[in-house]
Amino acid sequence: MSDVIADLTIHHCPPHRVRAIATVLEDRGWIDGSESERPTLHLGQPYDLDPLSSIEVTALTVQLIELAPEMAFTLRQSPTDEWPGSLYRYVPGLGEFQAETNHDGKPIFTVDTILQIDAVSPDDRSAALGIPWSAAIERMPSGTVLEPEPHAARWTPATGEIIVLAAGTSRADLRVPARCPALVEDDGALSDSLAADAALAACGFHRANPWEALNATCRLWGTDVYRTGDAGT
Repeated sequence: MSDVIADLTIHHCPPHRVRAIATVLEDRGWIDGSESERPTLHLGQPYDLDPLSSIEVTALTVQLIELAPEMAFTLRQSPTDEWPGSLYRYVPGLGEFQAETNHDGKPIFTVDTILQIDAVSPDDRSAALGIPWSAAIERMPSGTVLEPEPHAARWTPATGEIIVLAAGTSRADLRVPARCPALVEDDGALSDSLAADAALAACGFHRANPWEALNATCRLWGTDVYRTGDAGT
């Protein structure tokens, strides 16, 4: 199948995953990141995508699940004169559901498939028809979800010191009590950030994106963090 019109509907996304998903959409030109001060996603509202091939739809589905495994979404390809449309749906706890669709976006099944479905248990039949996914999505509220307010964090792996900027009382810098030394490899790669992430979590922060070296010597590293309550975690 050639590239066909597609759209993405996000049904649920925790606040701390908004930046990652919005970045994917913005990088592809599917949303305008300048519309709001902080990344925002509109739940239940289809985002029009560029025409995509089946391979690209599969790759996008995998990418979205890897970036935000707590997110629920529906990805559709419109039918053409020669081919039916397609529906890719993901809900945490249920996994993926895929089906061909008609011009109304509704799943369609061949006679052989219907006969096979009719021979299985009621629960398996319901799953084969995608009913649990539809029911779960119907219970999800629409609206907007906004990225939590980020705080900049700075980490010196050689000493293990971590500071969260403007996150303390009266917006003073907050020093993380635990020391988290780590080795920076000769090629500039960070050996391990698990201890630093755990120390941030113990202070009520959730890392928003990967640690990045902030100078040529890789002695100072930075990331953004969210307060755990604001992040929905």
